[in-house]
Amino acid sequence: MTEFNTFTQQVGDALPILEQMGYEVTTLKITWGLPPKARLRLKSTGNPDVQKVNAIAAKATSGGVLISALITSAATAKRIQSTMRLGTAYLDADFAIPPRVNMKFVSAKANDKDESLRDADELEIACR
Repeated sequence: MTEFNTFTQQVGDALPILEQMGYEVTTLKITWGLPPKARLRLKSTGNPDVQKVNAIAAKATSGGVLISALITSAATAKRIQSTMRLGTAYLDADFAIPPRVNMKFVSAKANDKDESLRDADELEIACR
């Protein structure tokens, strides 16, 4: 639990920085188990200003490995989004063993309700 509490504290510390970079949290999914897992989904907002994002990321160098990896991934996604002229960027950060960050980009022409955003692992089936 101590490690999981540290994780939530670090994510909480990173959120204001990520908001400045143009991201918002869409979901935080926590699975209790041994070990516990968490998935944080971030969605980019607005058009990326890569120079501003890089400046914010450069200032946010302290705070631990988790915060650093999250901010670096967010900056990388904004650069890809800008370079390839893509629409919304989604970052899925899985905090488990091993941790990973997945990036998804939606066409600039797609709307937010596009069903193609769903992954098979995001669908949950309830058995009754």
